[in-house]
Amino acid sequence: MDEIFGLPQPLSGNEIVTIHQQQNGQWAKCSMPLASLSVLFGATSWASTLPTQKPAVSGMLWNDGGVVSIS
Repeated sequence: MDEIFGLPQPLSGNEIVTIHQQQNGQWAKCSMPLASLSVLFGATSWASTLPTQKPAVSGMLWNDGGVVSIS
């Protein structure tokens, strides 16, 4: 995995997101702007369902004061 350099910055939606997904034993890699990915999730309704308290386990999405965060 790539290392992260610098502090997180506000997201604009133009950031490129890459998803690695296993399909029938083969790995597929898809890259797209964050704004396009959020449309696939139905951003408005999907984001509104996130918990507002930080989850106790690592790797869970949550609404950290209006910012999608990973615990």
